[in-house]
Formats: sequence, C-alpha cells, structure tokens
Amino acid sequence: MVIKKCNICDRRFKKTEHFKRHERSHTKEKPYECNVCHKRFSRSDVLSRHAKGHNGPAAHSTTKALNQQPPASSAQDFHYQPSNIPDNGQQFFPNVDARVYSNSIQTQAVGPRDIPITAAAGLPSSLDFLADVSSHHARTEPEANSMLVVDQQTYFEEPTVYQPSYRGPVFDPMPNESLQLWLNPSDATSYPGSLDFGHDSNIGLIEENVGTSTTQRPQRHDGPSTDTDDTKAGAIIPNDRFAKVQNCWLGPSNSTGRLINGIWRDVAYGSIDNIFAAHPRQSPSSPPVLLQKSRYGLDEDCRRHLHATFGYMRLYSQRNRTSSAPPAYDSALIALAQFPPAEILDMALDLYFRNFHPLVPFIHLPTFSARNTSPSVLYVMCLIGMTFLGTQGTASFVSKNFTFVLEKLTAELAMCSVGTESSANAMSAFAAAALFLNLAALTGEKGHIEKSQMLYVNLISVAQRHGLFSATEGQLLDKSMFESITDNVLRWKAWSKVESVKRLIIALLVLDAWLSSFLSTSPIIVSDNIQLILPCSEVLFEAKDSTQWVQLIRGGQCMLMPTVLSPSENVEIAPLDSHIDNLGLHAVLSMVQLKLSESYHRLLSNRASYPFAPCHTYAMDGRARCLSTLQIQIASKYGYILGRLDPNASILWHNMCMNLTADIQIFELAAGRAGPGPAHKALNDIAAWSQTPAARRACLHAAHVYKVMIHRKASDHITFHSVFSLFTAALVLGLYIYMVPSSTEPQTGGTPIDILDDIDWDSLCGEGFTSFMEPNGAQSCTESDDAAVNFIRNGGTVYFRGVPFQSGYNSARRILLDYAGLLKDTGKWSVRKFSHVLYIMSDVLMDMD
Repeated sequence: MVIKKCNICDRRFKKTEHFKRHERSHTKEKPYECNVCHKRFSRSDVLSRHAKGHNGPAAHSTTKALNQQPPASSAQDFHYQPSNIPDNGQQFFPNVDARVYSNSIQTQAVGPRDIPITAAAGLPSSLDFLADVSSHHARTEPEANSMLVVDQQTYFEEPTVYQPSYRGPVFDPMPNESLQLWLNPSDATSYPGSLDFGHDSNIGLIEENVGTSTTQRPQRHDGPSTDTDDTKAGAIIPNDRFAKVQNCWLGPSNSTGRLINGIWRDVAYGSIDNIFAAHPRQSPSSPPVLLQKSRYGLDEDCRRHLHATFGYMRLYSQRNRTSSAPPAYDSALIALAQFPPAEILDMALDLYFRNFHPLVPFIHLPTFSARNTSPSVLYVMCLIGMTFLGTQGTASFVSKNFTFVLEKLTAELAMCSVGTESSANAMSAFAAAALFLNLAALTGEKGHIEKSQMLYVNLISVAQRHGLFSATEGQLLDKSMFESITDNVLRWKAWSKVESVKRLIIALLVLDAWLSSFLSTSPIIVSDNIQLILPCSEVLFEAKDSTQWVQLIRGGQCMLMPTVLSPSENVEIAPLDSHIDNLGLHAVLSMVQLKLSESYHRLLSNRASYPFAPCHTYAMDGRARCLSTLQIQIASKYGYILGRLDPNASILWHNMCMNLTADIQIFELAAGRAGPGPAHKALNDIAAWSQTPAARRACLHAAHVYKVMIHRKASDHITFHSVFSLFTAALVLGLYIYMVPSSTEPQTGGTPIDILDDIDWDSLCGEGFTSFMEPNGAQSCTESDDAAVNFIRNGGTVYFRGVPFQSGYNSARRILLDYAGLLKDTGKWSVRKFSHVLYIMSDVLMDMD
C-alpha cells in the first residue's frame, strides 16, 4: 500500500479517498454541485444525502450526476485567491512565496466532519441527521494511528470567508512529526472526557438509526403524543446514555443544605458518644495495650495509626524560593525518620488538657477517649502539647511536620465546603483546623502563620456558609429535643454533644476576632448578623457522669441557655447572669470586637491621613457610631463580672477602648513595622494625637492592661489575644510618653495621677470618647472630683508605680522595658518577637533622642 503525503502539512494517509478529502480541506475545493439548488459540496456522499431532501425529478438527476465525478485536483495544481485577501497580500510576509501563502490558508472553524449545516434541513428529522453523522463517521475513521493521523474534515461545511493562518510559513515543512500532536487544529474529539458522539455507536437515540435507510426510519408524528408514546420513548433510552451525561455534567451535591438547619438533632441523636469521635465506641475483642499511667486511653495502636496518617514531611527545594512564596505541594513527600513514641504523645496530650483546653473548652472530657477520637483532632492536640513540652526534639518535629498536617487539614475542610460531610465529621474538621491555627500562633514562627492564613479564611468562611453564626435561622434548640430521650445516660451524652458544638462555634468566633486583629485584616464573620447560643456553665459541662449531671440540674444549673444577638445601635448588649463563665462573656465581647475591627477596615484602613482618634470617624457613620456606647454599656453591665473572671475578658475590653481612642496602625508604623520613612511621619501624627483627651484615656487603658497582667494568678490561662494586647499597650503608652510635648504639663487644672490606681470605669462614661475634637477637650478646665476624669480632660503629670514620668526618651524607655519584661513572663505563647521589638525600640529611641 502506497503512503500518500500531503505537501502542505506533511500528513500521511494510506487510503486515496482520505488523502483527497484531506487535500480539499486545505484547498476548499467543492467539485460536487446540486442540480436543484446549485449548492456545492466537497464530498459526494454529502451531496447524495442532500439530494434526498429535494422532491421531484431534480433529485434523481442530481443522483445521476454523482456518477460523473470530476478528477480531484491536487494541492500543487490548485491555487485559490480568496476575495477578502488583497492582491498584494504578500506585503505581510515579503519573503514567503505566494504559492505557499495561498496553500497555507486554513479555516478556524472546528466541528464534525464534512456535513454542511444546510443539509440538515433537508433530512426527514433531526434524529435522522444525527444518525447519518454517526454512520458516516464510523465508516470514514482512519485506520492509521488515530492519535497522530486525524482526518481534518469537519461535519459542518466550512464558511465561504477564509482567514489566513500564518503558522504555515513558520512551521512548514515540519522537521519533527511529533509536533503535529501539539500543533494540529483541535476538534470536538480531541479532549479526554468530551462528548464523543462520532466514535460511540452506543449513544442512546442515535444508536437505533445507524445503518438504516430513509424508508426504514420511523416517521415523525405531527399530532399530539399519547401517554403510551411517552412511555415507550422513555423505555427505549438506554441507561448508559444517562450515565454518560452524568459523567460530563457536574451534578448537585448530596448535601441537605446548611448544617445549622438540622445540626442539633443530627448531633444529639447520633450514635457516637463524643461529637469528635471517629466511630461508635465498641468493646474490643482483645484488651488494648494501654500505657501504665495513661489518662486518656492513648495506646500503641493509636500511635501507629497517627504515624501512618501524619508521619510525613515535605522536602522543599530552596532555589528560587522566597519567604512569601506559597508552599509547593508538588514537592517531595518523605516519611519522618522518627515519630514520637506513645509515651511522648500521651505526655503531650496531658499538657494540652492542662494548659490549653481551659482557653477553648469545647472537648467533653468525661466522654473523651484517644482511641476513639478523630485522628486529625487528636493529632493536633498532641502537637499543641508537644509545643508546650518545649524540648529540642518536639520543637523540631512540629516544625518539620507542620506543612504536611496543614495539607491534610485543608483537604478535610474542602470536603465540608461542598456539604457532603455529616455534621459530626464537619465538626471534627472545624475543630482540627481551629486548633491548628492556635498551634501556628503557639510556635511563634512567622512562616507558620503565613502558611496558615488560607486555612483560616477557608475555615471561618465555610462555617459561616453553613450558618453556624446564625442560630435563630436554624433548628430550634429546646427541651423537647432531650425530653424524648428517656435514658439519663443517653440524654447526658446527647446534651454534651450539643454543648460541645455550641462551644466550638464560640471558639471559631473568638478565633476570627483575635486572628483578624493580629493579621491586621478585616474579620470574615459578618458582625451585624451574629446570633449565638450561650454556653452552659463549666460545672455542668465537666460533670463526670450522668448521675452528677442530673444532680446539678436539679440543684439549679440550666441545661439550656438563651440566644444573644450582635449588639448595635438598636440592640443593646445582652444582659448576662452573674454566674456567666469565661467562655460566655468572651463570646459577647468578641462580637463587639468583630464590629469594631470591621468598622476600622471599612472606614479607616490604609488612608492617606489620620484623625486624632478612630472614634471621631465612627461617630459620623451610621453603623459604627454605637461602638463608644457599647463600651460604656460593658463597663456598666459587666463591671462586676469582669473583675471576677479570668483576666482575658478584662484585657479584651481595655484593648477595644484603646482601639477606639488610638489608631494602632499609626503606632505600629512608628515602631518601624513598615520601615524608616513611614515611621517618622507616624511619630509626628502621634505628637498631635498625644494632646487630645482621647490620647489620655488610651493611656489609662494601656496602663491597666499592664496592671491586669501583673496581678494575674498562676492558675490563670492567658490567651494569645491578651499577649498581643499587652504588646499594643506598650506601644500606646510608651510612644505617648515619648511624644507628648513638655509644655503641656502642667496644664491649667491638670493634676498628677498614678495611672495604675484603681479606676471606676463606669463613672468615666464617655470621657475621651466624645470630647476628642478639641486638643484640650470640650470640657477642659472643668474640675472633677474623679482624678481619672480630671486627667482625661486637662492632663497632668503621669505616675507609673509611684514614679513620675516626664515626656521624653528616659521615661518612654523605662515603660517599654517594663512591658517587654512582662511579655517574656507570659509563658505558653511564643512572644519573643514582640518583646524583641520593644527592646529594639528602646535602643532606637536612645539613638533618636
């Protein structure tokens, strides 16, 4: 068999008919003419089918004319000059021969093989037309390698207007035939997984008409169809047709909607004992090999399972990588040479429950078992504990394993985003991701926090998408849900799972509040629409068994708590019972902080000029003008509670007041966060701000952050946000002392004040929040019996622990060093970067003085 080669594109064909059709795809020759309508076609079989659509003797004459086939012209003898190309078309390619240029003209339309669109109108039905397409395509398939030799003819006739292709002069002749795979024009069958109607003879309705004549095909019925006809039509469609459509068309997920719609019932009536359990607890066939003093059931089987799941690390190439580059997930994955033994994992788990669990107490300890807990949740808990352990081996292991665990948790969270996971699995994914973000802050590594930002965005976004922060929009949580469970043990477990979910939702809310503040970004949660169910008391949540739980409820403990709404101008801050716990109060304050942070990034972030205090701008905004009033309400309604609970809630309130009266972004710039240029301008802005009542109130709050931290108990657990607030307070007070003009002290009516003395915050009301427009305040020179009020209005000498601090370098340096030393003593959180900044600033201020 002679191999015929195309002189234009070097394609090779075994059959002469294929070769001639291919040439006509270049030359656009149409030698076959219909005697009825005088349309021309490049193939005789296409003309034959076209002629069948004509009625009368002309159709027979057309068929007879097919026998007089003109000789096919080769590409060498055929020269075509399209009318839309100017005669001097060679000016675009002066070095290209006109003959080559004309032969390189190709159309850009892509479609099935040479059947013209106009011919379809003459067919008995559209299904007949598709049947002819399929039948013809099957007969003319090339026998040679279908990957490299593909017939370029199309089903639909080419348009009459031609567009020149300039690839011919560049690549013709091709020295390497393998380039054809990449340079050939694409068609509908070129893409894997596309709808390949031509190659598949089993495509539903097309299949029944393949190879049949016109007279054999079923005729169309113009009248109305009957139910019987519809039934028969549906019955003859093979199932594989629907399967093919399913494979190429993304279908709706199997989710039932947002989790909040039925989360309480799903969680309460689930078969697992703990909401973070991987599967229902079963009696083991053989006794587990427990550690001698393991409190949580962590054994060798558990360790082997964690090792098999998480015992890997990513090996990165250091070439061309910057610190801000995203992690390359296609890098080498290698197994960790050493994995912590079960004893270390058990020790780390114990440290987690001692040092970290009190900060985010959403795991129900009485029903917790390491052997039955979700591997992701358990492993991140162990990593946090290993960070607290603080040995060289554990620190190195956490650092090496960090990126791989991040990938695993990101993949698990992606499953929750489409709504295909159950409520229990989704809660485990949310819990693992939330704990991992806390781990990133615990390590103190800048790279860890940078890598985790996308996980943070995805976590809060998916949780908000499922309505977890909109409690009133979902299923009602009431006593009827638990009263239907008659057994006390099952009722206690159902309640504990619901309570764990409530506490996890609050943990996500608090996470968005402090992490967005730390990253200087706008929070993700929509602060105006938050609706939370308050958590029950810790005493009830920590009941060891169902008997103690029932006794506490009979003694007055509430198993259901009210729903609180995000406070606003029209919604006052929620009244709280005096027995509220740390987590509940922190949830309410975090809602206010989210509103404050959202307002800042909406109104003030990255602007060209700065006001004296952010509360000035907020007072002129309809959504933000309630922020100052909310701080006054907190001092009035929660004053007793703030003094009774752990220091974190009190520090959070002082931090919000600082953010109202001082633009923290200016202080960060003045400290050198963006380099020397912005630092000098920021210091000038602080000098103007330091003469306002808002600045003096900010100093009082900054000093009391220090006071709360210095008087904390050893048993108090400090959050990352409290540590960061202490650093912010150091910047505010230190730079105020450094930049306040000496000439303003003493002022008329100004009195000395020790800023660490006790202050009745309720009596301050809006001092400094509302008198910020004038440098000396709207009520300047007005005497007051309250030293703090008098200081905010008129200024005065500042005393710090009984020592007078005058403006300038020496006093500011002492402030910064005191705060830096306190930062180093905060313990669990890695704050060496913060304290190091304060030490550097002390030296910088000395150089600038």
